[in-house]
Amino acid sequence: MQAESFENPAGSDDNPIDWEAFYRNYRKPGYIAGYEIVNKLGGGMFGMVFKARKESIGKDYAIKFLKVDDESVREAVRREVQSVEFFAQIDHPNLVSIEDRGEIDGIPFIIMSYAGQETLQKRLESGAMQRDDALRIFIQAARGVQALHEHSLVHFDLKPANIFLRGDIARVGDYGLSKLVTQSRNSLSFGRGTPYYMAPEMLQRKGDHKSDIYSLGIILFECLVGQVPFQGESEWEVLRKHETETPVFPDHVGAVERSVILRCLAKQPEDRFDSAADLLHALQAPAALGESMVIPPRREVPPPPAAAPQPPPPRPNSEELAQTVRAAAADAQRSAERASYGPLGALVHVMFRMFEFGIFLALVPIRTIAMALGRLIVVLVQLPFRIVGIAAKAVGVLLVFATIMLAVISLIALFDGAVW
Repeated sequence: MQAESFENPAGSDDNPIDWEAFYRNYRKPGYIAGYEIVNKLGGGMFGMVFKARKESIGKDYAIKFLKVDDESVREAVRREVQSVEFFAQIDHPNLVSIEDRGEIDGIPFIIMSYAGQETLQKRLESGAMQRDDALRIFIQAARGVQALHEHSLVHFDLKPANIFLRGDIARVGDYGLSKLVTQSRNSLSFGRGTPYYMAPEMLQRKGDHKSDIYSLGIILFECLVGQVPFQGESEWEVLRKHETETPVFPDHVGAVERSVILRCLAKQPEDRFDSAADLLHALQAPAALGESMVIPPRREVPPPPAAAPQPPPPRPNSEELAQTVRAAAADAQRSAERASYGPLGALVHVMFRMFEFGIFLALVPIRTIAMALGRLIVVLVQLPFRIVGIAAKAVGVLLVFATIMLAVISLIALFDGAVW
């Protein structure tokens, strides 16, 4: 059974969804033309994801088969999937690229680059991360979001489960799918965003790119603390806290990170960062390829007095934040420049270091001889003065001795004259 393209989709009645045929045939060669489905990677609200290998080149990809439970909205979902072609035009190292789309057995699917099976959500299941690791992953995810925003595209469903980790690389995925809403699902988590990471304005369907900034702030908080800032017994309770409450930080969260998170989580979109690039620059991190990465050193926050409750952190002042960032960057600038050299730059750097070391070795004997000659010249210059000084001392001693002897002789002579 061959996959159909969305260019000329068949009608819902002519091509009904057939999950039984899918489960019966998906492991058969040629089910998706040109691909061999290897194993299931996971499943969620939008469907199931399988690892597939492209037969012609042996490269791994991920295929997401979308769930459409309600036939009455199937055509709307299919039209939404067609808009994925706009997202497919983006090529960025921190985004899971979209390679193709199609439909088989009435089930829409999207083919994406394979970004591994580990996600930030799985990493966070063991608790808070080390600060530097958390910032490195977060910075890459924010760069991927910035790439979307530069193309006038908004994710609307940012969360750790959509940030894929493979080696040292973090990639944002599942963008372009957040509007796939079915009338048969009442959970807000299937709509535009997930309650734990949803900006307050999303409840009124007024979200824009600053809603992604809000979600990034929640993700950064969770990476550093180990849990989301707002929790509750129901989705509505969580959403109410997003609208009314301020996050409470444990003592180990640094001042810079607190300021960035608080600005991301501002209740009014206009009070947040204007862009993901501004957020990254506040962390002294790169917002574009070619910029060097600097993880600002942690600045200790003194604990509040025991007798008084800790006041909520003030909204960050842009000038104070800029001064803090500049001070942090001054200490780490040199190491950051080295980190951004790249392989060729690193090789040239090592060669220059070796050349400097060679010059140092060559100058060692020259410096030794120069020091010896300098001391010899000083001794030779001082020698005549030392001889004159010694001679003067000797003459003085002789004069004193002669005076004493003359006095003694005079006394003896006087004594002898008196006797006679």
